[in-house]
Amino acid sequence: MTQVSLAQYRPTGVLAENLLQIETVMDQAGQAGSALICFSHDFLGPTDDEGAAREVLCEGARRHHLEVLTGHLALGPGKPVQSVCIDPGGTVGDSVDPGGTKVINTSLGPTMVLTERQAYDPAIDPLARELRPRVMLMQTNAISLLELEAIKELAIERSYNQAHLIICASDVGPCGDEMCLGTSLAVFQGEILVEADVSAAGTVEFTVDMSKFIDSDILRDAVAIPELLRRKYH
Repeated sequence: MTQVSLAQYRPTGVLAENLLQIETVMDQAGQAGSALICFSHDFLGPTDDEGAAREVLCEGARRHHLEVLTGHLALGPGKPVQSVCIDPGGTVGDSVDPGGTKVINTSLGPTMVLTERQAYDPAIDPLARELRPRVMLMQTNAISLLELEAIKELAIERSYNQAHLIICASDVGPCGDEMCLGTSLAVFQGEILVEADVSAAGTVEFTVDMSKFIDSDILRDAVAIPELLRRKYH
């Protein structure tokens, strides 16, 4: 069994405050015994100084022997990435370029990380069929209960047809002019393993039995994006 933590909090416009939140949720994940922590796409908030963030993430990974799957980050001047995997030794590993779609290796196996815009794009379906990820992380936010239910519906359908394990990692609370509901959840082959409280900040943990990840070449059905989500960006 592998334990995973999902980080759900509200990024602010102040980098120091966001770094404290990141340290806190990584401490919570480490104390819970998780092997991996997943963040939302904009987990750092708006910032131009991401070197400090890399140090905090790498140090937290080393301290807790914790793998980290991030959202938007910079690996150096002029080197932005959409997501990066940091190993339990604090070493930066494989990453996804901005706007890119690829499978990166994590402790859970081949993993596809999707921004909200990508998660609601029907073009992801043929890519998922080609790349065959075992895990899919959707970095999504909801501003209504109807949207939250549509995200759950999409996660469940994808767990049957695109990846064994579907994870959502989200913000929560005021986000600009909107109020984000926490949508952090995990679905394993149609079963919801965990759902975060829609108003809670912190981490939510779940365990998954990787021995049940059965590779299959059986043709899967295409996934339909719920209309409410499809309209959001398309």
